[in-house]
Amino acid sequence: MYAIVDIETTGTNAGYHGITEVAIYMHDGEKVVDSWQSLINPQVEIPPFIQQMTGITNEMVATAPLFEDVAAEIYALLHNTIFVAHNAGFDYGFIKAQLANCGYALHTKKLCTVRLSRKIIPGMKSYSLGRLCDALGIVIHDRHRAAGDALATAALFTRLVKQDTGEHIQTALKRGTKEQLLPPHMDKHMLENLPTACGVYYFHDAGGKIIYVGKAKNIKSRIYGHFTYADSDGKENALRDAVHDITTTLTGNELVALLLESEEIKRKFPRFNNAQKKWDRNFCIFTFIDQLGYRHLAIERYSAKKEVLKVFPDYLSARNYLNDKLTNFQLCGKLTHLQTSRAACFNHDLGFCLGACVGKEQPDAYNSRIAEAIAAFKEDGDSYFIFGVGRSPDETAVVCVEKGHYLGFGYFHTESTPQDLESIKSCIKWRPDTPDVQRILTGWVSRNLQNKHYKIVKISDL
Repeated sequence: MYAIVDIETTGTNAGYHGITEVAIYMHDGEKVVDSWQSLINPQVEIPPFIQQMTGITNEMVATAPLFEDVAAEIYALLHNTIFVAHNAGFDYGFIKAQLANCGYALHTKKLCTVRLSRKIIPGMKSYSLGRLCDALGIVIHDRHRAAGDALATAALFTRLVKQDTGEHIQTALKRGTKEQLLPPHMDKHMLENLPTACGVYYFHDAGGKIIYVGKAKNIKSRIYGHFTYADSDGKENALRDAVHDITTTLTGNELVALLLESEEIKRKFPRFNNAQKKWDRNFCIFTFIDQLGYRHLAIERYSAKKEVLKVFPDYLSARNYLNDKLTNFQLCGKLTHLQTSRAACFNHDLGFCLGACVGKEQPDAYNSRIAEAIAAFKEDGDSYFIFGVGRSPDETAVVCVEKGHYLGFGYFHTESTPQDLESIKSCIKWRPDTPDVQRILTGWVSRNLQNKHYKIVKISDL
């Protein structure tokens, strides 16, 4: 038995949006034999644009049952059937999440009439429910209402069953095919041909725009993982429904993949990536001049609006670094904002601060030492290469860091390994150095000093 399902919701995220209407038509493979439908009180406000699209208002659902009130009925209808919907991942994700909240674990096979239509009725201009039904002469009554859309989906499914000479429905239902997990707008063969190597992958929407960038040791496995968990994760559900194409860039090793992923997220600004779009997770040492003319050094969250001198992955690293400069250049504890006091800083009492905090040292004299400290910022930091596995057995990847600054990465043929500094650097393609890149490199180096798959070589050793 098939259950043809359609729902209306307050949004696209099954994690925090609610269901406003459910319609279920039981289908025996030839025709509809039973039906169930109800408005649902989502316990949240319905956005105005959704009210306009569906015609379901807050007043209409105010006296409707809560989902928990009808959960037992819905589960009884669905749990021993095959779940069918147009863009099934969306409807199934919401129903499964809501049932789980009520103590019911829904585990049923599902069929997507978008995917089936692409296989059984190829060549259509559009596979949206409205346009597909128009092209096939299926009349939709009450468009964007659960009962109207579900009944149209049932009529479409009846036609698909009759025209399925290639047994696409049975193929989709077989365990292990992963057909039910795939995006409705993508062909299974495209996903099967994805590389199993390490690299960066890009999800594209219908217009070709990049909507998500990710990295993986095994690209194919990671991408299947996105779609496997889409039923219970609102973001993954929406991402699966939006993706129309996938492209990849092989990197050879995970470090280069991490660096390239970070760069691409900042360059492309994909709408489904949240992490690394902004740099405010990092701390920085920045400088400013006060009204008396003294130059300050201070630690705060990174901001492009500040005169940033150096970026750190965490506050403690920044504090330790600045404290070292305070000692080496006799800086003021108050003017470096490492100490707080109403009068002189603690270092002045010990004889380390020359009195800028209480006006004993003039701004020009103090600022000259600050200038020396800032110059040392640029000289600090190790210079090294990180060598790793390339994109093929005869290729080596290299990442270059000079005086703490990331310069980029590149590749060279393993049999013709360059021996001198300039030859190695000539293989490097310049890449932007960002706070997130610094965080990635700092964390990676600390974790991988003994990793046999990589070799860290100080430039001074060449």
